[in-house]
Amino acid sequence: MDGQDRETDVLIVATRVAGSILATLLGRDGWRVLVVDRATFPSATLSTHFFRGSGCGEAVSKIGLLSDVLGTGAPPLVREYNADALTGTVTIDAPQDPGAVRFNLSVRRITLDGMLVERARGEPTVEVLEGTSLRSLMFEDGRVVGGHVSNGLSATAVRARLVVGADGHSSRVAALVDARVQEEVPPARAMYYRYIEGLTGPVGEADGPEFSLADDELVYVFPSDAGVACVAVSVALSRYAQMRRHPDIAFAEHVMAHPSIAPRLGAGDWIGRLWGCGPRSSLVRVPAGPGWALVGDASMYQDPWAGLGMDNAAKQAMFLAEAIDDLLASRMSEAEALRTYHQRRDGDQLPGFRETAQLGANLNAFRTT
Repeated sequence: MDGQDRETDVLIVATRVAGSILATLLGRDGWRVLVVDRATFPSATLSTHFFRGSGCGEAVSKIGLLSDVLGTGAPPLVREYNADALTGTVTIDAPQDPGAVRFNLSVRRITLDGMLVERARGEPTVEVLEGTSLRSLMFEDGRVVGGHVSNGLSATAVRARLVVGADGHSSRVAALVDARVQEEVPPARAMYYRYIEGLTGPVGEADGPEFSLADDELVYVFPSDAGVACVAVSVALSRYAQMRRHPDIAFAEHVMAHPSIAPRLGAGDWIGRLWGCGPRSSLVRVPAGPGWALVGDASMYQDPWAGLGMDNAAKQAMFLAEAIDDLLASRMSEAEALRTYHQRRDGDQLPGFRETAQLGANLNAFRTT
């Protein structure tokens, strides 16, 4: 970045699931896209890792990365195992919403995000600048017309037809445009996870996620890439205060209390550190306005216990890519295109947001639904 002013069709702030998929789709349509991210890749981020074939799986397939993702060793998840830790019962069920892909997946974000960034970078009209942050937005007559970005050494003014915030729950783009909160739910849960290598599945090879419910606690196992599984525990706020005092010890104790999973853990090797996501409010923001849009967790964030974040982010990216293409190709006005994006997001994802919030307050409700 040389500090000289620049122009592009779309400036995207942050480039993980939502930002990379959006950039790739816009690049395939021939639009000029500049993506900035303060992170460098490959790098990890907090995530539940699991996604459905009908959601993020469809997007990964659409941009031509599905075979590459499978090449990481991530097993197709063709069923799921649901256990009741109090009764000891385990059921084997069909996968959740596998769509045309016909299976679900779990991939560590250090693996997946790096692949998505490189896929976006492979489009001739897409440029990705790592280690680069948005400092401010440019406004003219109440409309966003670009932003100032910096890599710490030099700053550049970037004019754009649209600025997109794909920058997460605490989105700077959302703050700078004062995006209105459409719905908000107080925090109800916290989540911790760690990776284990060499963990077998319940009946042999790992071929599905495992979910084990005990009281108001849920433990997950997501078979992921490179022979690694993500083991996670979601706890209610009543247990979070105690768990956070000694999280490593508490995590092990909570996971070992689930009989469908615990006996197999001794054959695996724990790797890496414990990751944790403390309580955060769930929120839905109005996702667009004059010259700007929000996608992914910047647009809608919900408690990760339901594992909808990656699917929602990918589907929003597909919805928004279509809306931006209609806008830039003059098939729709900006207001009409962004209104259509807003309506598609709400119709597809608000029901899941509300169900996640309702059940997250007491997972025991699963036993009566």
